[in-house]
Amino acid sequence: MDFKLSEEQKLLRETVREFSEKEISPRIGDMIRKRKIPEEIKNGMAKLGLLGMTVPEEYGGMGADALTTGIVAEEIGRADPTASIPVLFLVDNAWSYLISKYGTSKLKENLLPDVAKGKKIVGIASTEPNFGSDLSSMTSRATKVNGGFILSGEKAFISLVRDIDETGGGFVTVFKTDPAKGTDGISLIFMPYDRKQMETMFIEEMGREGSSWGSFKFSDLQVGDDHLIGEINRGFRIVHEGFEFARGLISMISCGAASKSLENGAEYMKQRRAFGREIARFQGLQFDLAQDVAKIEAARNTSMKALWMYDMEQNGKMFTRFDVSKEIAIAKFIATTWAFDAINDALQWQGAYGYSKDCPEEWALRGIRSFQLAEGSREIMKLIIARETLGKEYLR
Repeated sequence: MDFKLSEEQKLLRETVREFSEKEISPRIGDMIRKRKIPEEIKNGMAKLGLLGMTVPEEYGGMGADALTTGIVAEEIGRADPTASIPVLFLVDNAWSYLISKYGTSKLKENLLPDVAKGKKIVGIASTEPNFGSDLSSMTSRATKVNGGFILSGEKAFISLVRDIDETGGGFVTVFKTDPAKGTDGISLIFMPYDRKQMETMFIEEMGREGSSWGSFKFSDLQVGDDHLIGEINRGFRIVHEGFEFARGLISMISCGAASKSLENGAEYMKQRRAFGREIARFQGLQFDLAQDVAKIEAARNTSMKALWMYDMEQNGKMFTRFDVSKEIAIAKFIATTWAFDAINDALQWQGAYGYSKDCPEEWALRGIRSFQLAEGSREIMKLIIARETLGKEYLR
C-alpha cells in the first residue's frame, strides 16, 4: 500500500490551502452576516479551476479524479467551518462528473465548458417533501414525448437553489418515467433552473449560512432528448454513482473541518489557565484530544481509501460497485459522526467562548451536522454496510 501523493496532488493541495487561508477564512464572518458566499471566493475558485474540476479537459476542466477532488475538499473544509463553500464545491463537482460520464454529447458541449469556468453550477434534485432516500416513493414525473420530455413535480430541501438562480445552471433531477416499474422505471434528466417557470421557496438552514436551500414546483416543463442522462429507466443505478462520489467528498470535508477544530481547541488549551496551570496539562482533556485525533486520522484514511476505490471501480479495475458502496458508506458514517463529536469536544474545551456565536466551532457544529443527513442519512449508511456484509436477503 502506498499513501504517497503525486507531486501534482501535493502542489494542488498547497495551492488550495494558500488560497483558502488568504481568500476564504478571512471572509467567513462577512459571509455569515450576509448569508451568501462572497463573489470574490467564487471567482477565485473558478480561476483555480476548482468549480467543475472533475469536468474533462476537452471541455475546459482538470479532469480530476475522485481522490484528487477529495484532497481539495478537505482543504476547503478546513477553511470554511460553516460548510457553505464545501457544499458548493462537492455538489458542483460530483454531479458535473456524472454528466461528463453519462450525458449526451450535446448536453456536455452546451453545459460543461461553462461549469468549468464557474459560469454555471450543476446541482442534484432528488428529495421531495415526503421522501428522501426512498426513491421509489417519488411523485415527480417525466413523460416521454416526441423530441423530449415533459416534466412535472416538486423537489424539496435542495442545495444551491439561489446560487444556481443567480449564476446559471440546473439540476441532475430524478424522475419516474415508468411508474409501474418502481425503481426500474426511474430516469435522470438535467433540468435547467428557471424561476419564471417554477414556484420557488427558499428555506433557512440550521447552519451553512452562506449556502442556499430551497424547494420548487414545476409543471409541464419541456426539455429535449439531449437532457437525458444515461438511458431511460436506468437512472436508479446511475444516480448512486453520483451519491457515492458526493458522500466521499463529504467525508473528506468533515475530516478537514474536524482537524481544524482540534487545532483550535488544542491552541486554546495551551493559552487558557485554570488552578494555576494551562488546562492542556490536565490528563482528562489530553485523553479526549488524543481520542479525537486518532478517530479523525482513521476517518481520513478510510475516506481517502474509499475515494481511491471509487476511482479504481470507475476505471474498471479491482473493485465492484458493491465494494465501493460499502467502503463509501463506512467512510461517510464514521467521518460525519466522529467529526461532529470532535468539534463538539473542541467547543467544550473553550468553555463559554465555545458557546458563543463568535466561535468557529459553534459554526462548524451546525454545519457538519447537516452531513449526517445529506446525500444519505447515517441510518442509510448503516443499511448499506449491513447489506454488503450480510447479503440483501437479510434486510427484508
